[in-house]
Amino acid sequence: MINVCVEEATKINMSFNAKKCAVLRFGNRYSSPCAAVKLEGSAIDFVSNAKYLCVMLHSSKQFAVDLHYMKVKFYKSFNCLFHKAGRLKDELETLHLVSSFCRPYLLYATESLV
Repeated sequence: MINVCVEEATKINMSFNAKKCAVLRFGNRYSSPCAAVKLEGSAIDFVSNAKYLCVMLHSSKQFAVDLHYMKVKFYKSFNCLFHKAGRLKDELETLHLVSSFCRPYLLYATESLV
């Protein structure tokens, strides 16, 4: 299947970089060894975590998302914003800024988790 994708990509002058690709496994045998996956002769690494569309996926028996990554991004943006806007006298402005800039880090792609 990978070879078919490579062939179709070359038809439209695109190429894949094996160093930027990773294999992430889910299911009962996610940790058991398996044959190497190769892309144009280069082996693709097997990883336990991978970021896909800004969501950190975790290899396990079931599909899993690492929520710690999203919480860290939220707190980083919140601390930065609160440091800059902490001197504001209006709490509603600060709350609006937190709601606009920090909350999306927590809520991004949460509808896919349900």
